[in-house]
Amino acid sequence: MEGEGPTALIGAYEPGPGPGGLRALLPLAGMSVVEHQARRAIEAGAARVLLLIDEGPGELLEAVARLRHDGIQTGMAQGIDQVADAVGEDETVLLIAEACLPEVGLLRAVGRAHVPALAVLPDTPEHSQFERIDAEQRWAGVALLDGHRLAETAAMIGAWDPVSTLLRRAVQEGAGRIDAARAPILTTDAAALAAAEQAILAGARKPADDLIGRVLFAPTEELAMPLLLARKTEANVVAGIGALLAFVGGALSLAGWRWLPLIGLLLSGLAAAGAARLGRIRQRSRFQERLFGWVRLAGVGLGAAGLSRLLATASGQWGWWLTGGLLIAAMLGLAAERRLSPAKPPIWLASVDTLIWAMLPFAAFGHWDWGLGAVTLYAAASFVWIETIKLRNIPPEA
Repeated sequence: MEGEGPTALIGAYEPGPGPGGLRALLPLAGMSVVEHQARRAIEAGAARVLLLIDEGPGELLEAVARLRHDGIQTGMAQGIDQVADAVGEDETVLLIAEACLPEVGLLRAVGRAHVPALAVLPDTPEHSQFERIDAEQRWAGVALLDGHRLAETAAMIGAWDPVSTLLRRAVQEGAGRIDAARAPILTTDAAALAAAEQAILAGARKPADDLIGRVLFAPTEELAMPLLLARKTEANVVAGIGALLAFVGGALSLAGWRWLPLIGLLLSGLAAAGAARLGRIRQRSRFQERLFGWVRLAGVGLGAAGLSRLLATASGQWGWWLTGGLLIAAMLGLAAERRLSPAKPPIWLASVDTLIWAMLPFAAFGHWDWGLGAVTLYAAASFVWIETIKLRNIPPEA
């Protein structure tokens, strides 16, 4: 797509068992189906979302409000004639069929095509739910049209189904066809919804970048995610809790506490990992996640400073201040390298959360001084290693 992206036109009028009596409002991974469709369209490059409706039940208005709250320009059109009025004649329209969940890659491929274009699947028994367009192919639920064709269709459609009419016209005009690598999921029943949710959860699963993420955070996410989604928990709420735990823990460390700050920092990592997974599932902007991440890092820095102060006061040795300062500098450097480097770091490389959890066994045996020295050495060695690799111009290998 060149310039401004197309308008995503999504059907939201078919009756079904969902809230408001619509298939588009069936619950899926903590949101409605139509919200997932809208977010995928925006990720694929659409400039705005327009819902094609018969009427606007309260639940649909709430879904639109949530999309707008997240900065997605969303509107509703009651019938194809209102759609034609809302779309300029030269504007491209990315049509997504009711309750159809295509992959973002397919949406991008159709959006880059010449108008008109259709995503297609082979006419085989496993694709029988999709609408047949000829003897060999079925429509995969995504099409690229323009405002001129919408206006012409609105002028002659009468009481016919708008999406099917648009599809038939595109086929008659010899629309370009784009093969879908995988069939989109049609969320028309409980089994399809369950399959869609599993696909969304699997798609949001990201390989851990550090040891503690692989050993602890990933399994914990798998257990917690269904509970968080069932309660429609917002990713930013979980991320905010993680940032608050870290910052309060750091402040308590400065006030002279030991165990409460450590527990807060340990739990903050679990919360941050869960929030990141929720954000990927719900396709949220990562800006707030990064902001909460820096707040967490500040909390960890305060915790290191507080422990250094305690050890320096207890021993009378100013070297603990130097140790704490070195740890904070190494953590900042490692955090920056992980964010800026395109290469995936090796699993053993220190991360903020790995350093926090590495402190736990030392604290359990009362050796806070040994623990601070060990994690500082681990952080410094990791930073020196990655900088040495960069100087040698050799990409790190996982």
